[in-house]
Amino acid sequence: MALAITLTTMLVLTGCGGSAGSEKSADSGSATTSLAETGGGAGKAASAPDHDAKQAPAVAEQAIISTGTIATETKDVAKARTQVQHVTDKHSGQVAEQETGTDDDGRPGHTRMVLRIPSTSFAKAMAELEKLGTLVDSSTTATDVTTEVVDTDVRVKNARASIERIRTLLARAEQISDVISIESELASREAELNSLLAQQAHLADQTSLSTITITISRAGTGSGDGDDAGFLPGLSAGWGALGALGIGVATAAGALLPWIPVIALVAVPIWLLVRRRRHVSTTVPTTATPAEAEA
Repeated sequence: MALAITLTTMLVLTGCGGSAGSEKSADSGSATTSLAETGGGAGKAASAPDHDAKQAPAVAEQAIISTGTIATETKDVAKARTQVQHVTDKHSGQVAEQETGTDDDGRPGHTRMVLRIPSTSFAKAMAELEKLGTLVDSSTTATDVTTEVVDTDVRVKNARASIERIRTLLARAEQISDVISIESELASREAELNSLLAQQAHLADQTSLSTITITISRAGTGSGDGDDAGFLPGLSAGWGALGALGIGVATAAGALLPWIPVIALVAVPIWLLVRRRRHVSTTVPTTATPAEAEA
């Protein structure tokens, strides 16, 4: 009886242990599956940005060289020139060139200014400058140099990497001939890099700053309208023409004066010779016909 109770107790404990082990194994399997799924999801989530990054193409910023030309007329050239300077300062630009001509009274008659304006303010600056007086002409050009800028940047990067590799080889070189050869190649690559850097700087300057050339003339200059009509303008024009004629005659006389002695030395003997021959030709017939006169 005691033996039967003992066997029954062992079976019950064994069954409980098996079921507990099965449950623990199941729980462990479920945890492993969850961790695997979580890890897989995390892996997919982590790899997704990399995949998108590889698929997304690099978009280069568009590089444009903008230039503009403006011609205006105004009654006060000096005032308009000052206004151009104000517009330039307003947009953080600068006057690269300036040329001003004056009339007989010393007043500015026309001016030409070359402005460098940030490209972001090019359109606004053009619109403001066109309002400074009566607009005669206005034109703009835009040149896309994006490909050239990108190509230059890549070539600069490659040239720098190449120079670093050559410097590494130079540090490892032991033979004098190798050192000389490597130094020559290094100098060539550095010269090429300097040329590319200069080209890169020029493109950066042209794309970051636009160029505007503005010409301002005094209104009515050379128009030939009412101010040129009437008695006084006609009299003034007549005196001007007479003075020009006198200057022309005096200039011609001054040019011919040195030749007068030369002409006299040649012309006077010829004139005397011709005159003598004419005198002889007129006297010979009168002396050659006395017999005919007696008959």
